[in-house]
Amino acid sequence: MPLVSLASFPGSGNTWVRYLIERATGIYTGSYYNDGELSKKGFLGEREHYKKGTTVVIKTHRFDEDHIREFDAGIVVIRNPYDAMVSEHNRKFGGHTGHANPSQYKQGTEWTDFVLGKSRTWTNTALNWLLYQPNVHVVHYEHLKADIYGELKNIVQFLKLPVNENRLLCVASDPVGKFKRPPAPKNKQLEFDPFTEDMREMVSLYIKSVAMALEARNQEPLPDQYNPKFTFQSHD
Repeated sequence: MPLVSLASFPGSGNTWVRYLIERATGIYTGSYYNDGELSKKGFLGEREHYKKGTTVVIKTHRFDEDHIREFDAGIVVIRNPYDAMVSEHNRKFGGHTGHANPSQYKQGTEWTDFVLGKSRTWTNTALNWLLYQPNVHVVHYEHLKADIYGELKNIVQFLKLPVNENRLLCVASDPVGKFKRPPAPKNKQLEFDPFTEDMREMVSLYIKSVAMALEARNQEPLPDQYNPKFTFQSHD
């Protein structure tokens, strides 16, 4: 089986996309990380060495050239960076399905430092996979949520696997899985915009650089909602 990455910035829905791909193809997905928690909760390909060739895609968050060139092809999941950073901040403090306490956005410089570093990582993940992987397929998280059937069918076709319409319809009718973060409980819901204007100016520049790289590789452009005001919705 060819070595195909499922690459993303953390917090972009990689684990959820793995779940969808497994249900659509009937083939286990793998990971660069060998995460014991994910293995115990149903990702049976997690323990396989990522170069063994027994899994349909390999989860990775790495974006260095040497690692990218190990793969025969790459699926890259891109999510709105504001949503992805809040999701990754939730994972940092609450695990795969928990949430950060709102007070953690205001304690010291942790959140500011987090945004400065992670916004660069979000950008470099997208740019490097587009630059160094000749055979790449971009999946926009927002498009996938809006059209699971169509986007998942495109993924299966990119993997050069048979399209099973019944499987796709089944996944589309029940797409949640165990690792899609549930809505935050009331005491952990954000009731303020955690992103300052300075943060937004910086992230907007990064978004523009990724948009240009997508255009250069003839990939689907970024969704229209990439520069929204924060809407205090639950982040998964």
